[in-house]
Amino acid sequence: MKVVTVIQRKGGNGKSTATANLAHAFAAFFGKRVLVIDADDQRNTSSTIPTRRPIAKTVESLLVEDETWVEDVAERTLWEGVDLIAGDAGLSSAIAELEGHMLLRPKLQAAEGYDLCLIDTSPSLNIVTVNAMCASDGLFIPLVSSYFSLQGLAQTMDSYRKIRNTLNHELEVYGIAFVHHFRRTRLAGEVREKVKEQFPELLCETVITQNVAIELAQVRRQSIFSYAPNDRGAVQYRALAGELAIRMKL
Repeated sequence: MKVVTVIQRKGGNGKSTATANLAHAFAAFFGKRVLVIDADDQRNTSSTIPTRRPIAKTVESLLVEDETWVEDVAERTLWEGVDLIAGDAGLSSAIAELEGHMLLRPKLQAAEGYDLCLIDTSPSLNIVTVNAMCASDGLFIPLVSSYFSLQGLAQTMDSYRKIRNTLNHELEVYGIAFVHHFRRTRLAGEVREKVKEQFPELLCETVITQNVAIELAQVRRQSIFSYAPNDRGAVQYRALAGELAIRMKL
């Protein structure tokens, strides 16, 4: 199973939206069995993806209970091919109990039946986010076309280097992508060119342009593919999933 952390050190950069839509794209169009882990206490991904039954256990149980494994907490969702480990608003207690231990990696290594795991993380570099990065093969970094997002990218890359140099020497960055791009503004163009200049090999060609349909889909607990399958947002997210699949060698 390929494990990917979706990370951005600034909030409001479309992490949860990208995680949900990419998960559905990989399952629906690339035939992958996808596990989504919501490791952000804001629980936006959990709020977007509907499960087939009420949530019994959350990611906190996976992180702090020694005898709890992926199969004990993963729930089937209404999106065919996608399972979810739901987030928990009380993750602060998990942070306290982890006390620097990297417990997520062996549990994901023991999980069977999945091709891909996407982990949505908090903007803060807490021990849960560090666990996710240490358990991952690589990172996906979503961006909004604003200078605020550039600050988050710089912090994210700094965190990546620290984790790679100390705790996970095999960690890669699979891709950076604009998932909320204001294509008609001069500022947006400048921001994209700056990222392209700094990270030419990491920046994905696919751009998700600003789209009300994507936002409405999330409110209705749907992916863009089920809400508006012919919308340009659906076309763009499918293209982004294809580009990432190549980069991740899925």
